Amino acid sequence: MEPTKKFSFFEQNYTYKVMSNTPFPSVEVVYKWSPKDVIIFLESKKDELFLRDQDIKIIEDNWVAGHAFLDLTEEMLVCKPGPFELPYGPAREIAKSIRVIKGEEQDDGPPRKRPRLVRVLDGEQVSDNSKSMSWFDQAEETKKAFFQDSPNVIVRGGYSPGETDFVEFITSGTFVDKSLFIVEFMVYSAHANLITRPRRFGKSTNLSMLYTFLAPALSEEDKVRRFGLFKGLKVVKFDWFIKLHFGNWPVIHIGFKDLNYESWDLMLNSIKRRISNLYKEHRYILDNKKLYTDDKSYFENILNETINESRLMDALSSLTRYLYEYFGRKIIILVDEYDWPMERARNFYDRANAFFGSMYSSVAKDNELVYKILFVGLLPLGQASFLSGLNNTVHYPMHILPGIHGRADYSDMFGFTQKEVEILLSKSTQKIEIDKLSSYYNGYQTSTGVCIYNPHSIMSSLKKGNFEDYWANSGSANTIRECLKRCSRDIEIQLQNLFYTFYSLQDDDSLQSLVEMELKPHLRYDVLEKELEINAIYTLLCYSGYLTVKTYSTDVELIVPNKQWGSTKVQLIIPNREVAEQWRRWIIEIIGVARVKTNDIFNSLFKKDINMFCEQFPALYAEMVSCYDIGDAKRAKSYEGWYHTFVLGALAMFHGGDYQVVSNRETGNGRPDVRIIPVNQKIDTCVIFEFKLAKSESHNEMRKGAKDGLNQIVDKNYRSNTASHIQMIVEVAIAFYKKSTFVSARLLQREKVEPSTSHTWKVVSLAESG
Repeated sequence: MEPTKKFSFFEQNYTYKVMSNTPFPSVEVVYKWSPKDVIIFLESKKDELFLRDQDIKIIEDNWVAGHAFLDLTEEMLVCKPGPFELPYGPAREIAKSIRVIKGEEQDDGPPRKRPRLVRVLDGEQVSDNSKSMSWFDQAEETKKAFFQDSPNVIVRGGYSPGETDFVEFITSGTFVDKSLFIVEFMVYSAHANLITRPRRFGKSTNLSMLYTFLAPALSEEDKVRRFGLFKGLKVVKFDWFIKLHFGNWPVIHIGFKDLNYESWDLMLNSIKRRISNLYKEHRYILDNKKLYTDDKSYFENILNETINESRLMDALSSLTRYLYEYFGRKIIILVDEYDWPMERARNFYDRANAFFGSMYSSVAKDNELVYKILFVGLLPLGQASFLSGLNNTVHYPMHILPGIHGRADYSDMFGFTQKEVEILLSKSTQKIEIDKLSSYYNGYQTSTGVCIYNPHSIMSSLKKGNFEDYWANSGSANTIRECLKRCSRDIEIQLQNLFYTFYSLQDDDSLQSLVEMELKPHLRYDVLEKELEINAIYTLLCYSGYLTVKTYSTDVELIVPNKQWGSTKVQLIIPNREVAEQWRRWIIEIIGVARVKTNDIFNSLFKKDINMFCEQFPALYAEMVSCYDIGDAKRAKSYEGWYHTFVLGALAMFHGGDYQVVSNRETGNGRPDVRIIPVNQKIDTCVIFEFKLAKSESHNEMRKGAKDGLNQIVDKNYRSNTASHIQMIVEVAIAFYKKSTFVSARLLQREKVEPSTSHTWKVVSLAESG
């Protein structure tokens, strides 16, 4: 017969209370504990208090009974010299648990109302005294608040479009409150996370804010000062969150932008300097004099930048361990511009790939000392190599699908929403029209249909009071430009069509010709250097911000993910006029010499040389198209639309500047296919195009089609409402059949000064193809 087990006082009293959902025993119970009871209690709370075995062993070695345990304070536990000399983190957590037992502090454990946060993230005002609800009821109520928004703008200075440091931003600038990003990251994110956004969309500022909130303060005064930075921001409404997370997490925060990339040796030296500066921020670990000899030597070599390449790969992993041993708490790692070095490592890609892949994987894969890690950057780089250790990384692009509560994670945390821009305008002294601001800088979309403005351009426009290409001119796009120059002809035409139809979409949604593509789950810059594939090009353009996913709030199924990092089928468009101007410059550049010939032919119309246009356009068209292009149009049953788009493409040089290219806009009694209208009043000639699809390739049939087109211009009164500064009109009708064209044109001169009708124009000359 087995002897009866003798239960300790703790096991007899405390276990029952734990099963009854009472997290801590009473003072009366603890006062009667033996030293063994104290140790059993600490071991039961090991994970919750982030205690290590060696921390508990120190308490055990000092034979602390219940009454003595209740007298322990944080200062006593960390005091040096002293009987305990615990790290700051474990000492703080043990002292806090004692205060909870004594009733001096509430047990603010992890929140049980997680869906409530989703509601606040979307702007719903929620009382802290709200009735407790079941998970299902909270989820149902949350769904009703998906698209509510309560923007918050803090004005403490001017506009700082180039600023990324949160402290500078919030103390001396105009700050759009994105502080709920902190809550969303700490409560809902996975262990390893990747957020991709175009450049200048607030990634660095959000990471700086996250670091400022989480990292331990150097003193109580510093903690008070730092908390003051968040006064008035949304995050402070969560008392439990503040107590649980503010200043309570050791954080590694590093960015890899602007490294020297002339050679691998120079980049390696830049990395050493960057990591050395990071270690200097945490030099207090070295000053603590508790590192092992080898660790101290390693730490000093990092500071002196004398570490070799193979050991430098372990720099983040080693610092993680040092911080954990110092604070006794798991670490949060924030890596800004994680992919920046790879875009520049053209001549030494394999070495850079091996270095950063090893360094990132060492802190993200199976590292029990890391609580969360966040990478932010431009592209999702290939997990098969670069992020081989991050197989469970959760990727959050701008178009990520909503979760079970209808919120698309982080979707509105980077860039400005419509309501945020309206608040900014209301607080600005600049007289800027919201519609014009929207056409220039809006257009990015989330999967739930929320439109996102480019924040850099908005702040720059408010600062200067005008509309310019601020974002396009704020950074390099060399990778994209070089890829476009190497595109095959079919890819080139598809990309041009995106640009041309952008201007068509401004006037008539029926002309939408969106590109439907499979976004690749990840890219490699070295592959983009060697071989080009259309899906890779579109993926690069989308994540870089030169295209956006077209979505609708009522039909999020337009984005269909196959798996977490799998391919995604999307429809892509150019987001706004600012980006369209960059496309215009690219198109002129990537077509090269052929564009010069095209420019000459279309410029002949403004020189009133309609004979040259009629003679040379058919040859130009035959040279620039292929049967493959026509075949695609045939399958889509859109011959005429394809010809329409081709001419819009050839008119790329007229988009913007002195001219406005108008497509299918209602005029007179119909819709002329294309009009080129000079905005510059010193230019006195406009052009009207009408396109016709011929029934056959015969000369007579095509000539008849062109004549019908010219007659339609008159019959439908397309000349009406011509601006008063226009003295000449060139009317062009083009009949198409596969690769053949026939052109008829006429030149007209205004006869009267009054507002024109079809009878105030005199035909000066006629021309047609031979």
